[in-house]
Amino acid sequence: MLDCPEARRWLRQASYTLESARLDLEGGYYSWACFKAHQAAEYALKALLRASGLESFGHDLLALWKRALALCGGLEGLHGCVALLNKMYIPPRYPDAWPGEAAPYESYTERDALESIECAEAILGEVEGCLRGACPEE
Repeated sequence: MLDCPEARRWLRQASYTLESARLDLEGGYYSWACFKAHQAAEYALKALLRASGLESFGHDLLALWKRALALCGGLEGLHGCVALLNKMYIPPRYPDAWPGEAAPYESYTERDALESIECAEAILGEVEGCLRGACPEE
């Protein structure tokens, strides 16, 4: 039995965060767009896990994705996206994650942000599809 209200709550946050990433992309805040794309994917995976009563601790998207695969087989084809976004948690935010004098905002490009957002969209879309049948809209 799925906790559909919990799933919807996390999916709303995922959608909101993804929209914020799109706005950062438009504004040229590419490092933030990458980080927020990670966050949106994390929220989507946690929506599926938490709704199923499974452990969803942490920010490691690969670990969350591996647990979610048993619940949503369509996620299997998104390993590349999960791996890409998994790199977007700490480096986009912390200068000490970069060598030398580089700051995160100087190290991300529009292409990085676009790819990150596209991956987050794919993950969110797949999770929504998996939950759609089990959690019809109210």
